[in-house]
Amino acid sequence: MEIPLFSKKQKAEQYERLAAENERQVYAVCYHMMGNREDAADCAQEALLRGFRAFDSFRRDAAFSTWITRIAMNVCLDELRKRRETASLEAMNEEQGFEPVDSAPTAYALLEQKERMRLLREALAQLPPDMRQMIVLRDIRGMNYDEIAQALSLPLGTVKSRISRAREKIMQLLKKSSELFSSSSV
Repeated sequence: MEIPLFSKKQKAEQYERLAAENERQVYAVCYHMMGNREDAADCAQEALLRGFRAFDSFRRDAAFSTWITRIAMNVCLDELRKRRETASLEAMNEEQGFEPVDSAPTAYALLEQKERMRLLREALAQLPPDMRQMIVLRDIRGMNYDEIAQALSLPLGTVKSRISRAREKIMQLLKKSSELFSSSSV
């Protein structure tokens, strides 16, 4: 059975529909990797453009969201490599949606939680881009190990070990503030 050929217009329409469904996810991944709105918007736009250019190579055996997330991560890693610096995540404190909703009723508890988040963002910013990538995908975006392995074309065991090493590195960085991070909360 022969696969029907789609016109360029049909491919463009199909890509546009899929990209629109995943645009927020692409931006969120870029935002967490880059640390600020402007760079995230630039990287997300570049990722969607690269996705459009490579849409003919998209294999239907994977989810489009996984495929476009991989492209977005690669765009961010390329940009970070160009800069040869760790992106500052300080601006995330002011960005909508990153700081978790505090359920603690006291002002002290709110202050403590805010300080923990600041220290976590600083620790995340100190990670090398490949480790940060793993934490963003697993712990911030909530992707499971299989999805990450598929998105990054890595063996499942490699993904698990890299996530473990990244978490250990964060714990080492946070030990400086041990009064805010008990062993059970890290």
